[in-house]
Amino acid sequence: MAESECATCKKLKDRETRAHTEWTAHLFRNEVKPRLSEKAKRKHQKEEMEAYQQAHKARLAHVKTCPICMSNP
Repeated sequence: MAESECATCKKLKDRETRAHTEWTAHLFRNEVKPRLSEKAKRKHQKEEMEAYQQAHKARLAHVKTCPICMSNP
């Protein structure tokens, strides 16, 4: 039975999922912790969003070049 995705693609998807989870967790975090200043909050949110975007772009770039991933839509 053939695998539907290559190992590299699975790693990239996991990385993307973790980055997205961290980004959304920050957006919707429980405010029990001390509040960050608005500037620190924006900076942290931007860093998390950029990490997610990089992971997403890396996965898409891999899918475009990998023959295993290209053959499985």
